Parts: sequence; C-alpha cells; structure tokens
Amino acid sequence: MFYKNNWFSYSYDSVEFGEKKSPKSEFSVELKPTITSVKSYYEELAENAKRIRDMFTGSLDLLFSGGIDSEVILRIYYDLKIPINIYIFKYENNYNHREFNQAIKVCESLNVKYKAIDFNLEKFFENEAHDYWSKVNCRGGGWLPHMKMTEYLDGIPMIGSGDPYWVRSSRDLENKYPWYFEIDEGAKAWTVYHKTINRPAITDWYEYSPEMIISHLNLPLIQDLINDRLPGKLSSFSSKAVVHKQIWPDVDIRPKLVGYEGDMPPSYHSKPAFMLEFDDQYSSTVPDKKFFFNEQQLREKLVL
Repeated sequence: MFYKNNWFSYSYDSVEFGEKKSPKSEFSVELKPTITSVKSYYEELAENAKRIRDMFTGSLDLLFSGGIDSEVILRIYYDLKIPINIYIFKYENNYNHREFNQAIKVCESLNVKYKAIDFNLEKFFENEAHDYWSKVNCRGGGWLPHMKMTEYLDGIPMIGSGDPYWVRSSRDLENKYPWYFEIDEGAKAWTVYHKTINRPAITDWYEYSPEMIISHLNLPLIQDLINDRLPGKLSSFSSKAVVHKQIWPDVDIRPKLVGYEGDMPPSYHSKPAFMLEFDDQYSSTVPDKKFFFNEQQLREKLVL
C-alpha cells in the first residue's frame, strides 16, 4: 500500500507497521533488496507515477503545497497525461502565502484545474491537533495539518514528503567528509497516521519505489554533492530545485519553506506562536530517531 514490494518497512516496539502508542515507542526500519535494474531519474519518476496509478482504482488526489516536491509530482503526471485532482490549501493570515501563490502560478502555467480550500490553522491547533498527534506521537506539530487535510479528499491522497535526502557528516568545510542518506522517523508521521487509521494513501511519493532513490543517487549533480565536489554544501536541500530544473526548465529556483512562516525566513521555528506553544507542550521533547547509510551501504541494502 505504502511502499512497492515492501522494500521499506518500519516497526514500533518490534511490531512491523505497528502503531506508535507513546512518544517513547522504539522506532526501527528494515530495507530489503528488490532492485534488479534502474533507469534514468526522469524515467523512474514516470515509472513511479504509473505504478501508483495502476495500484489503485480510485482517483489520485495531490496535496499541492507549492513546494518543489509536490510540484514535481504534478509535473510528471502532467507529462504522462495521467489525470489527478489537485488540492491547494490556504491558511489564514498569509501563513503560507508564498507557497500558496507558487502553487497557483504553477497550475495556471500548465493550464490545469485545481481546488483551493481555506484552512484555519489556529482553530485546528486549538481544537483538533492533539487528537491527531495522539495517534502518531511525533516530534513537531507541523506534520499534523496535512493529516486533517486528507479528510477533504475523496480519492487516494498523495503527499510529496521530500525527495531522497543526503546530509554531510560534518560542518567542517575545510576537509572532506562522508555523506549519508538519511531516514528520519519524523518524516514518516504521515505514513504512520494513515496506517493507524487504515486509509490507503501515498504519503511518501518519492520513496514508494526504491528505484527512485538509486536513480536520484546516480544523477551527476548528486554524485558531485556527496563526493564533496560542490563547495559549501551541507545537505541536498538546496540542490532540490536545481535537480528538477534540469528536467523542467520553467521550475523556479527557490528556497525550501516550512509552509507556516509567512514572511519570516524559513527555519524550524518559523511558525505562528500557537504552533510553537503546541510543540513546547507536546512534541518538542519527543525523540526523533534517524538512520544513516553511505552510498555503498545504500546500494547493498537496495540492489539485488
């Protein structure tokens, strides 16, 4: 349902795909080798889109934030002429006005229909957020509104929670250091939630197929990045737009936003006060486990 051939699975307290019953539940992951061949990154984007379409009989509903991740999903389905429904949510007080306006711009440039929905963020955190958080016990309340948003969708929700993420092992830029592929427990919160409520969803679009990860790793730009040939880089975040602009030249180069910052510079703490208060009260002390694999380890884990 969530990952092709169960190449990836997670467990809580040794129960595969189990519920996270408390903030202290122990998170673990397993990667299974299922890859026999890998195509180009664009071809694997297309294969991923087609596999997901073929897996479900209902409509595919994209939560389009206006960020690069969901834009790429929209663009590949557009290229393939596979119909999807597009939903764009707008928060009060311009909390997400930059991403909202970007989403509208992309849709209009491609001449695709979309549905814009008003979403009261403060009201959600006052009245409902804790109920959602108690099902996932995640670190950071920023994952919670999207769980509510999927209730607006009649079809299969699709969320682009990020392309494959690589991080440098040191901030020391004077010397060469290893890079690692990161799996972050927090980023699996949408998957955990939809598993818990037993609703089919694609909550981790880029990692549905392991071929996506390896084809991304094979990109010359990513190879330059993880071999320290791009001075000053500490992660793959800032290369996200550049990678995809090489495929679609009209992709705008822009920083990754958290989606709640309004006009503030993007950072983990660039959120309204009520979200920061929620984090302080419930989620800021929750452990957030991460797993790291270097290039060789990742290939050995995924490729037969």
